Amino acid sequence: MELSNTAICPYCGKEMQKGILSGDGRSKVTWKPGKVKAGFMDKLVGSYTVTAARMTLTTFTIDAYYCPACRKMIFDTDITG
Repeated sequence: MELSNTAICPYCGKEMQKGILSGDGRSKVTWKPGKVKAGFMDKLVGSYTVTAARMTLTTFTIDAYYCPACRKMIFDTDITG
């Protein structure tokens, strides 16, 4: 499901930034605003690193909103099983 271009943070009421959460199991998990995930140079210099992420051996991307004011991140998900 495609996220809308704007969102208001439910915690502080400020505008959130839409971006992509990504990781590949070999480097840190990142979140970058816009429609393009963090590239090699971003990861090399440590830009957009998500410090709370735990590493796995799989590659992933998730569309997510980030609130720079209160440092909360929101993304849609479902649990199967």
